[in-house]
Amino acid sequence: MDLMQPPRSALAKTLFQSLLHSNNQDTAFYYNNREYSWQTVKEVIALLDQTLHQHQPGYHTRVAFVARTRPLHISCLWGLLLTDRCASMIHCYQSTSKIIQDLRQEGYRVILADQEDWNDELVSAAQSLNCLGIAITCDGIELLHQPQTPAGTAPGSYCEDDSVAAIETLSSGTTGSPKRIRLSRGNLGASTSAAVLSLTQMNAGASAPTPIISVLPLSNISGVYASTPALAMGLPMALLEKFQLDPWLLLVQRFQPIAADIPPAAMTALYQRQLPSELFRSIKVIRTGAAPLDRDVQAYFQNELKIPVNLSYGASEFCGVISSWSMAELAEFSNTKMGSCGRALAGVELRVTDPDSGAVLEENRVGRLEARVERVGPDWIATSDLVRIDADGFMWFAGRLEETIFRGGFKLSPLLIAEQLRQHPALADAAVLGQDDSRLGQVPVAVLEIKPGCAQPDSDQLTAFARQHLSAPEVPARFYFVETLPRTSSYKISLIELRRLLKTLGVDA
Repeated sequence: MDLMQPPRSALAKTLFQSLLHSNNQDTAFYYNNREYSWQTVKEVIALLDQTLHQHQPGYHTRVAFVARTRPLHISCLWGLLLTDRCASMIHCYQSTSKIIQDLRQEGYRVILADQEDWNDELVSAAQSLNCLGIAITCDGIELLHQPQTPAGTAPGSYCEDDSVAAIETLSSGTTGSPKRIRLSRGNLGASTSAAVLSLTQMNAGASAPTPIISVLPLSNISGVYASTPALAMGLPMALLEKFQLDPWLLLVQRFQPIAADIPPAAMTALYQRQLPSELFRSIKVIRTGAAPLDRDVQAYFQNELKIPVNLSYGASEFCGVISSWSMAELAEFSNTKMGSCGRALAGVELRVTDPDSGAVLEENRVGRLEARVERVGPDWIATSDLVRIDADGFMWFAGRLEETIFRGGFKLSPLLIAEQLRQHPALADAAVLGQDDSRLGQVPVAVLEIKPGCAQPDSDQLTAFARQHLSAPEVPARFYFVETLPRTSSYKISLIELRRLLKTLGVDA
């Protein structure tokens, strides 16, 4: 595999050496009844490097990556990492207009996206922004738009600094407007090494390592963390773009994995199906997080299926997971501390503070979670989550300060959703609540107040409007109309009174 520039950072060198030693004919990915070889991965990485080098000089380039959980998308991510370029993730499940808004705001010079995402609107935007446009196809990559290079443009100099960003990903926005979170080469290298150690320990008793089954979105930090260890260890991956129960079960039966990584909503779907335990005989641990897990669901896996559940806690702001369980801790405490998100990981400190005064609370008191994470920086970071931590250091999620909605594996901010809905010309105001959902855990529902003299838009019109301004998980599942939204004495919308009002309409939220 020929690259224009040899890898220089420690992370890139590690990934490059692993890739070089992989057998070209072995399978790297299983996806949609097709297998992709390591040879294909190498060819895509070399072609991407060549294309970027020829049309976008320098190795300091931030690449806007509209990422999907597909084999050649992961190959392109690996290519950016081992050539020390920065992959700046953009969610694929939002409208093209929202994607273009990100491109303009961030000033990207390179856009990497799937062929199906390159519609006329995105192509036109690449042209107007003078961006290099690269499409990921089923078999490789294709140059779609070549920018006009301004006179005097000089190649960017290479930087060997380990603190330079390897990945940029969007925060969930639960503590304010979504912001880009930088994950440095050093941070990603450390997390990759830790994941390799964990996977090695889990596979210690196996006759041969099994493929990593991933249903995690590549644009999210969880998808990145699932894919980099696969390259570092030379392990194949079996992919689903999103969790689908029956296809996932087929992969489990085919590959007999030792560990399963699935979100709480997927665990709930499996619990509702009440499947025979022999279907999961190979699985020694289920790793989950990103949302609260119903106690009955966890008890089903631990008591009936005899599979310990490693429920973790993390966020993009922390560059991933900050509390989790070891296998030894699961063996000792999984029954007595059910529902816990585990203990702080190495390099992490956790504390609970009073949301009003900021005073640090003693053990087992519920308050705001704050964390100091070595890989992020020296400061304490306050979250919008309520937790308690017991005398042994185990943490339990206890609620949300701002009523964050957990839809599947996504954390959604009701305040930000309502802010976008208010842009509709017929709406005087909007409020958003989470409504329980048997499949997804929760879904957002909107309660709307119409401007005097305006006609009430129907649900289809509001959904179409929402899709233009919000990502897919943020689009409300239902819309309700009230004459006047209830308010507090300070004129804020009263969520307590709003829920009471909805109950009079026969709606539980």
